Amino acid sequence: FSLTIISCSSSSDGGSSTTSTTTDDDNSTSTDTTAPVISGCEITTPTNDNTPDFIITSSEAGTVTFGGSCSSSTTSVTSGTNTITFNTLSDGVYSDCTCRVTDSAGNASNVLLFLFLLDSTAPTVSSVTSSTANGTYRTDDNITLTVTFSEQVTVDNSNGNPIIQLETGSTDRYAIYSSGSGSNNLSLIYTVVISDNSTDLGYKASNSLGLNSGTIRDSALNDAVLTLPNPGSSNSLSLNKAIVINTTSIFGTSK
Repeated sequence: FSLTIISCSSSSDGGSSTTSTTTDDDNSTSTDTTAPVISGCEITTPTNDNTPDFIITSSEAGTVTFGGSCSSSTTSVTSGTNTITFNTLSDGVYSDCTCRVTDSAGNASNVLLFLFLLDSTAPTVSSVTSSTANGTYRTDDNITLTVTFSEQVTVDNSNGNPIIQLETGSTDRYAIYSSGSGSNNLSLIYTVVISDNSTDLGYKASNSLGLNSGTIRDSALNDAVLTLPNPGSSNSLSLNKAIVINTTSIFGTSK
């Protein structure tokens, strides 16, 4: 999912008033025709929380009601700041959720309209390939791997770069994250080291993608599922490409 904006806003409906008359001890009467005023709600968007909280500030205590696609088990609010939790929601864009407070005299507040995106679905790996041409590669050559996710992802590599463990002979090397944050495709670079060999370059296993103290998340902060297509299966590196690693020349020495 992707969406610009959002939080909440107050509708143009300024609230409605009714007349409520009370008699004081000195037999004087007073009438409440003042509608509550509510404001200040906020839902972080996008959110991965299926029961998101929001905050409203009400000028009066009263009964709270909800409209549109959202509901809550909360039925009343106090004067001041209130935290309310929506009942469980499905993933999607919400643009019709409303709330309103009615005081004890029957005066209804302005309506708050909520606008937010709910995305609790984690990104998954769709395929692994390489932008490097098929062929034979030797010591110090760079091979660029491309990992495609089901949606745009952001990489935080401030504490470490994500890596993929490759099957490269007696010593398994790593392709290290290079670029692609903010897109569906992440690039990782493997530099061929002397003694590396592979007749068809691939990663070691379906769990070979590691965070290495970094993170891979979507815009709703769902952590990516790191499972790769099984080696040799559809959408795997070794099936998509024909890259040979040969650091031993015909004379028995490495390049």
